Amino acid sequence: MVFLNPAVLFGLIAAAIPVVLHFLNLQKLNRIEFSTLAFLKELQKTKIRKLKFKQWLLLFLRILLILLLVSAFARPTLETYTIGGTSAAKTSSVFIVDDSFSMSLVKGSGSQFNKAKEIIKDILSSYEQGDEALILFTTDLQEKKFLTDFQKLNEEIGTKKISVKKVVFSEVVDKAIASLNGSQNFNKELFIFSDFFRNNFGDEFETIENELGENTKVYLFNFGDEEFSNRIVSNFELSNQLLELDKTISFTAQIKNTNGSAVSNGVSSLFINEKRSAQNSFNVEPDETKTITFESVLKENGLVKAFVEIETDDITLDNIRHTAFYVPEEINVLLVTQSENDSRFVKIALESASTSTSINVDQVNFQRLSSNLVNENDVVVFIGVPSSLASSIKDYLSNERKIIIMPSSETKVDEFEIFFNQLGINTNVQQIGEVNSTESISYFGSVEYEHPIFKNLFEEREETKVESPEIYSYFKIEAVPSLKPVISLRDNSLFLSEYSDGNASVLIFGIPPVLSWSNFPVKSLFAPLINKSILYQTMQTELGQQIIAGEAVDIRLTNLKLPQIKVVRPDETEEYLNISEIENRNYLSYSKTDELGVYEFYSGEELIDFASVNFDPSETNTDIIKEDDLEEYLSKITDENNIIYIDPSDDYQEEIKQARFGTELWKYFLIAAFIIALIEMFVSKNSKKDFAEIKK
Repeated sequence: MVFLNPAVLFGLIAAAIPVVLHFLNLQKLNRIEFSTLAFLKELQKTKIRKLKFKQWLLLFLRILLILLLVSAFARPTLETYTIGGTSAAKTSSVFIVDDSFSMSLVKGSGSQFNKAKEIIKDILSSYEQGDEALILFTTDLQEKKFLTDFQKLNEEIGTKKISVKKVVFSEVVDKAIASLNGSQNFNKELFIFSDFFRNNFGDEFETIENELGENTKVYLFNFGDEEFSNRIVSNFELSNQLLELDKTISFTAQIKNTNGSAVSNGVSSLFINEKRSAQNSFNVEPDETKTITFESVLKENGLVKAFVEIETDDITLDNIRHTAFYVPEEINVLLVTQSENDSRFVKIALESASTSTSINVDQVNFQRLSSNLVNENDVVVFIGVPSSLASSIKDYLSNERKIIIMPSSETKVDEFEIFFNQLGINTNVQQIGEVNSTESISYFGSVEYEHPIFKNLFEEREETKVESPEIYSYFKIEAVPSLKPVISLRDNSLFLSEYSDGNASVLIFGIPPVLSWSNFPVKSLFAPLINKSILYQTMQTELGQQIIAGEAVDIRLTNLKLPQIKVVRPDETEEYLNISEIENRNYLSYSKTDELGVYEFYSGEELIDFASVNFDPSETNTDIIKEDDLEEYLSKITDENNIIYIDPSDDYQEEIKQARFGTELWKYFLIAAFIIALIEMFVSKNSKKDFAEIKK
């Protein structure tokens, strides 16, 4: 047992007062002899012995009463751990606050997160001079130091909001342990405020390198509540691979019921550029995921920002998910030809395009290719195969560029095959039929109508059959796994195919766009197919990055004319970054993705990149970790005897005080003093009566 106010124990000196008074107040009885009453002597002796016993008993009771009263004011405590034998021992506390969006759950008068902040402020109000504290958040690895200015700590916790970034619990605990172990104060405490959703822990404690000191207490404030309802938008993406103004645009969203009862006729809404564009209802059972499709009409070009949102439930931050894509106002096409005559029909098709997107065509021959390939072209169309430039074309493709290849009327079969091999496309090529001869005519065999190129190509969806041109001669391109067929001929060779390796994307035609090889250039399919191929290759590059909140967006900085990057955040605030201050001048790694929505990156007025930032769906696992499992995790950093569980609705101040110093006994000492005082009064009254009888 220890005393939390030991200075009061000097009052125990007062216990000597009853002793002094006892001896000062002793009175001798007058001796009177009665010869005829000898038998009363024995009676008198008996009463005197009884009186002396009561006087000594009174002395003991009075001393005990003083001892109990003084001890009560000295705050006797059953200690739970050593505190240096003094109430002056200073305390170092680290508060770890779960700021993940699950803590935004509203119960009663406010969110769990706000309740945690109020408790921390209340605990800090009891700290004294010399104590120090540090507040860490589970989604933030910012370096911090202990503070003794509790007003600053109150301001810090007061302005903090829920974060949508990924929880990094183990790293934060490691920082807390390192801070506590480095503190010079005797008392050390780690407070953890969390709803203890299992996904925040997992096996993360396996990675913690440090352990808490043996006298460090761990206080766990459990805000976990299984009685709530929550649905999330776990995925949202654009379905179209080809985008055109005034045409149908489709999205798919996945909605998961992570907690609570089944939902009937739930409402989900699609917003495009902040305007509600479509709405859909859904039914979803507990733990079920439903896929919902939205359709709308694309009305704007440029950067298009879209999100899907479901109706409000107990946790709102996971009810929305974003995506973005870019619809260019114009497409710059570089037409590279071996012979200008071979490009005539392609140019006519592009210049007469009925698409709402303007197509600008620039034409060069092979000799000028090296100086033009690096220009800002959305698509490069090769009519002919410049084998001498294959390596530069391969480098061009490695930068996520897109091209279309057609043989020219002068292309030889061996040149075509060698060119493919130089690009990394390993296939066999033969020439079939004779130019300008109708003796052997070939036709389409199969068409992949589900390919995006054919999306919206037909006015009536039922009319999904194209009229095959008459093909007099063609390059028979053998189908291989790296070539995806779009249109095949009857001998299963590839009339139109697609090659992609993750970066490069190449559309390959098996015939030149001239009338000597086929009547394809004058068929109704020719112009739409050429234009759709251009649109398809362009739109493949215009989907923004999908980033989890807190992760970095990597932006390529090559060929920028201005030394500054403007970042427009989802809340429309702007930030400017100097390229000269970036270590790697080729890439910008932007990591301040702490808001949900679309981030835009500009060089001057030119949009150079954009990214959609969303929450991590794995953060929405609402399974609450059990105490046994939590103890198993925490046992890796501390002894289980140092772990104190606290219900936030209980008297946490009293529980913390008892955990720090033990159970205080002053109440019991006062009760005992009261009982002793009653006994003393009774004995004193009784002894006075005996003394009066003896005097007589």
